[in-house]
Amino acid sequence: MKHPAALVIGLVLSAALPAGGIAAAVAAGTTPASTSPAVPQPGTLAASVAIVTADLSVRPVPKQKFAIVAPGDAAESASPVEVVTGFDGTLRMPLAPGLYRIRSAAPVDLEGRRLSWDVGFEIKTGVTTTIELSNDNALVEAAPAGTAARDMDAGALFERYRLGVIKVIADGGHGSGFLVSDDGLIITNHHVVADATFLVAKLDDRHKHQVVVIAEDANHDIAVLRIHPDTIRGRPALVLAADAPGASPVAVGDRVVAIGSPLTTETILTEGVVSKVNDDKIISDVNINPGNSGGPLLDARGQVIGINTFAMGGGQGPGLSGITRIRLARPILETARAALNAAPPPSPRALPVEATYRFDPEATRQEVFAHDRDDSDYRLAAGKLNVTLSTPMLIAADTFRSEREAEAGRKKRRKEDVTPGPATPDPSSRRLYAWQMDEDNFRPVVAVRALPEIKMSFGSAFKMSMIGRGGKLRFKTDFDRMELRRGDEVVEPIHPGRIKEVLNISGGAATLQDITWWGLYEYRPEVFEPGAPLVLRIWEQGVAEPHVITLSEELLARIRGDFTAYMAWLRTGGS
Repeated sequence: MKHPAALVIGLVLSAALPAGGIAAAVAAGTTPASTSPAVPQPGTLAASVAIVTADLSVRPVPKQKFAIVAPGDAAESASPVEVVTGFDGTLRMPLAPGLYRIRSAAPVDLEGRRLSWDVGFEIKTGVTTTIELSNDNALVEAAPAGTAARDMDAGALFERYRLGVIKVIADGGHGSGFLVSDDGLIITNHHVVADATFLVAKLDDRHKHQVVVIAEDANHDIAVLRIHPDTIRGRPALVLAADAPGASPVAVGDRVVAIGSPLTTETILTEGVVSKVNDDKIISDVNINPGNSGGPLLDARGQVIGINTFAMGGGQGPGLSGITRIRLARPILETARAALNAAPPPSPRALPVEATYRFDPEATRQEVFAHDRDDSDYRLAAGKLNVTLSTPMLIAADTFRSEREAEAGRKKRRKEDVTPGPATPDPSSRRLYAWQMDEDNFRPVVAVRALPEIKMSFGSAFKMSMIGRGGKLRFKTDFDRMELRRGDEVVEPIHPGRIKEVLNISGGAATLQDITWWGLYEYRPEVFEPGAPLVLRIWEQGVAEPHVITLSEELLARIRGDFTAYMAWLRTGGS
């Protein structure tokens, strides 16, 4: 359903373009020669675009195009100057004194209405002229029916709204979310943040900030997060479509786009059509994957019609996607708005992020063949927890291990020398590729994993010894937390994860049906450089005293060796 909405668009343009050949004057930045002996000083036209929508939220309109023309100028019809608002809905450019008009290069469609402008203004020497374009001086029309299905520009929608779509990272994985207010409210799926003890929003490669859950509706799989508003200044808040029971904002066949951060990607676009509309969900062939959950589904006007929630198909064909209709988010969003004043926003402090460095695939391959690595060399014991410090080089070595073991078996069969040692990889052996270096396992971090040990109960062990089956396995403990100390300082991790694992494995001689928590903490490699002793403190759940492990110089030297190329990159200015 499309219904009228309270709409105010204020446009403030700041500019200085000389009259008499606008395009040329903009390029030159000077006033054209005239019969006047004095060159007039430019003025400024200042502009911002803001929208008040049906839910009374105020937001900027980014990447909106207008044309500036000088009436009576021969260039008016031939070469008007196109101006585009920035991501914060503002822009500035110079104009010489004179009369001008500002015209919409494309209309603004919002909640069933279409607005455009053709407004005159005057620039005076040394003066800033402010123009407010609103519904009071706009041509307002009903948006044509079916426009969403016919005229979508997916690339333009992506450029306009991508900075309003956020990667939401929790203990054991990530999803997506999207800004809905300048107050820092973010809508996502409940399952993205459920059971999270660590929750952040990653805005880009260099900016990550704390978020908190401010309202949630687990039944409909919706959560509203809050981030400090100072951290998202200039990012567009997305507009929610009008949606009501029995009156969907889209119909079967309408084209739609999804924006999110699936798998190992950062903010990408997928496009499809609406396949079916139910009371609570939309079914579409738009491609969504793990990590898309919580991101927006947009119609052709750029309005959010749903929350990308789940994939359908289970490997049977290309599959379909399930999207929660946006109307279900409105009640929980109102609850979140009402709670804004009950507590301060989370800290705006920037949190540590991994470096942008990527390993060279061939150099990595040569290194792991030249210096053998084994998981046991990176392993520690902490009571009932098995702890491993993993590096990208160790991951790379694991990818080649089965191949090398098979080759050793072949040599043994042929009675060739199988003495281990440095080796040059066979040209036909498996390769690493540049695209693999973007996978999570090859990020430049040291990952500390703490996994609970598994035991078999005495009764089950006795039963196994008697009849060879019926054993029941259980975890010995649960991980609680850890900290890494460098000298007297606690090192802040990039990712401190306490991950819930539900296992129900049956068959064979034994079964494992249990729930446990294990730890995954990630640190930047430079933490392990010489200069101070490094001590791990690891807690089991319900145990007051931690296990205290001083990292040996042998282990630290091994880790440092795995990041030799990375440290050289840092010394040349990498970050």
